Amino acid sequence: MKKIISTVAALGLVVGVAGTASALDFSMSGQYVIEGYMLNNADGNDNTMAYDAKSGGFDPYNDEAGTDSAWLHTFIIKPKLQVNDKISMFSELRFARYNVWGNQDDAADGQTIDVYTLYMEYMSPVGKIRAGRCIVPPWGGDFLSTYSHADRLMWWPSFVADPFELLVFTQKTTESDWYNNNDDADNDVYEIDLTYKTDNLLLLGGYDYYNYKGASDDNAPSNYDRAQHQLRAYGVGKIANFTIEGEWGWRFGDFTDYDTEIPGIGQVDQDVDTMALMLDGSGQFDKLDVGLMYFWAEGQDDDILTHDDADVTAAMQVLEDGLGDDFNPLYILTGDLTGMLNSDVFNADPNMTTSGVNAIVVHSDFQVSDQLSLHGALGYAWADTTDMVEAVYGSVDDEYGWEIDLGAKYKLLDNLTYEVRAAYFNTGDFFDDIATAAGQDSDDLYLLSHHLTMTF
Repeated sequence: MKKIISTVAALGLVVGVAGTASALDFSMSGQYVIEGYMLNNADGNDNTMAYDAKSGGFDPYNDEAGTDSAWLHTFIIKPKLQVNDKISMFSELRFARYNVWGNQDDAADGQTIDVYTLYMEYMSPVGKIRAGRCIVPPWGGDFLSTYSHADRLMWWPSFVADPFELLVFTQKTTESDWYNNNDDADNDVYEIDLTYKTDNLLLLGGYDYYNYKGASDDNAPSNYDRAQHQLRAYGVGKIANFTIEGEWGWRFGDFTDYDTEIPGIGQVDQDVDTMALMLDGSGQFDKLDVGLMYFWAEGQDDDILTHDDADVTAAMQVLEDGLGDDFNPLYILTGDLTGMLNSDVFNADPNMTTSGVNAIVVHSDFQVSDQLSLHGALGYAWADTTDMVEAVYGSVDDEYGWEIDLGAKYKLLDNLTYEVRAAYFNTGDFFDDIATAAGQDSDDLYLLSHHLTMTF
């Protein structure tokens, strides 16, 4: 409570200063969301793993799993301080995010007030410069990346003219040298992006260099470096009333580059080489929007079981933990709270992230009126490869199953909406075979939820 009072008081002070200083302009946006969820056949935090391992969500492998239901809420505010026409300060304060009602000790869940972002923007003579704990929105689309934050120094050079835009930045992912006697044990990322944007076309291309030195300076035989590269491409284009969107990512380089290789104990150099792809085509016909999506993420092949130096190929364990947290075309398979292909709140299912995914989704939205819109989706998904799970469970089919979603959203006020969702997932033989090998029975999955969202 003291933290809440202190934060509100600090914001009040800032507003007061802004009100008395003509050079300053203070504004704030944000949202408050109340949500109720019911997940059948879900294991919650079943204590099979530590809390910070985020165990929970659906359990399709056990028909004896119970039903989880809860109320949750999220409160996020985003203040902006316009110092002058060249300098601005931005922040995002998270008072709550998916906090569960009835759990008053939020600190035990790591849910204290979080200064999620805090950064400055300077419109310099050589271009826009952003520095601090920056907002990291999804790169292009949200298939392979997640809305997050990072400590960055970013520059958009002014010498690049429209319709192009260039971005370069350096990111400090982990600072280790400052806190111990290591000379070079930090984890850093360097990126360059090029954007082309017109009224009907957006194209992005990006290159990342990941220089991970966290295990390279311990004066031990097991020291290794991890230097990786990532190429990314994203595009969305509109032709008449049709829209085509695509996203692709390829990570390659060193998974472990040991100072000293010791083959007898598995201490050998390994590479990473993995890809993922999403394509979506949709048409807008008056009040109806209908589309077809396909997405694929590479799974881990079984060479790694017989060759110590085999490549790491599981895209959902390298590019992200699961798919992007904000990529939610299906309420269950890619939902934030379901623990299937999404790790936003709970860990993604390790059997699925190891096996990769192929999925086809038909989606539709209908604007009934200015206040009411309807949503529907039908999806079918299967594994990219079952090599690794078959090494543990024997013969396993690649069929994840199919899902049907229905939703409705009603605008109560300009800044207040109410949404209801219902989803059913018919589990395929992938889950049946693994459950049988473990002496259990799989079960189908159901989700019901409703959401009240206020924005300001």
